[in-house]
Amino acid sequence: MNRIDRLSAILIMLQSSSSVKTKHISDRFNISVRTVYRDIKALEDAGIPITGDSRVGFSLVEGFKLPPLMFTEEEAFSFLAAERLVDRFSDFGFKENYRSGIEKIKAVMRLAERETIDNFSPTIDSLDFQFQNPTDSQNILQAVMRQIANRKQIVISYFSYNKQELSDRKIDPIGIFFSMSNWYLIAFCHIKKDYQTFRVNRIKNIIETDNNFEREHPSFKSLLKSLGDKQDLHEVILEVNKTEYSLIDESKYYQGLIKEKEEGEKIELHFMVFSLERFARWYLSFLDVAKILYPQDFKTIIKTIINNAKM
Repeated sequence: MNRIDRLSAILIMLQSSSSVKTKHISDRFNISVRTVYRDIKALEDAGIPITGDSRVGFSLVEGFKLPPLMFTEEEAFSFLAAERLVDRFSDFGFKENYRSGIEKIKAVMRLAERETIDNFSPTIDSLDFQFQNPTDSQNILQAVMRQIANRKQIVISYFSYNKQELSDRKIDPIGIFFSMSNWYLIAFCHIKKDYQTFRVNRIKNIIETDNNFEREHPSFKSLLKSLGDKQDLHEVILEVNKTEYSLIDESKYYQGLIKEKEEGEKIELHFMVFSLERFARWYLSFLDVAKILYPQDFKTIIKTIINNAKM
């Protein structure tokens, strides 16, 4: 990315967030901290009013308005793709708010961009036979996200699949993640006195409270990693050559992919999965291109499946 494009991208970051840390900019564009400072100064020299510093983060002065948004054709297409995914994998309230946000974006687009989206929209959709849609009357996901952001407790009625019963839980919601076509919530349960995962579409009712969290909780990332041993959530890391990466199809997103990391000529794929055996059967499709880095037990599972195969 050349510097002009990078400066424009940094400006968009500043416009879309209340505060942007130096490290966030550095990591996003793979540049040094010194280069970040030079870019911020270049924007200020161009007349962009920026406030803040490296400690608290940078932001645009309140009230400053940028010209109407301009999008590339590829960016416009990405909005449509995201809209279909939101429609397919979220509940009623989330869908409605996303659509409202997209309409606001369209309102500040140029006419040609709006026409591109309107013309392309009928040509993109999703098939419904593979996954179960959340009930349209649900507004659970939006409420969960709102309480996570506000660090407020919620009371849920949760259906336990194993016990086949409904129970009420008071919980501190910490974060959510998407895996195997479902949303999951990690929260501290005041009944169990421990951190647990809850499948969002098994939450039958939710009460939002004004009660703040009663304790300080570990970061969501650390909880996501540590819950593996407690609730059969396992981390799997695969390694693929960049030249063969394209052979790993889009199904990886439904297998619990949480991160992709470039290491020289290799790409590491990090997954969080509930069943190593089930994930192993997906992995076998890419046995010749994807190397197992972690865990070692996963290799044993693969060998067992291959040895027991009926040829």
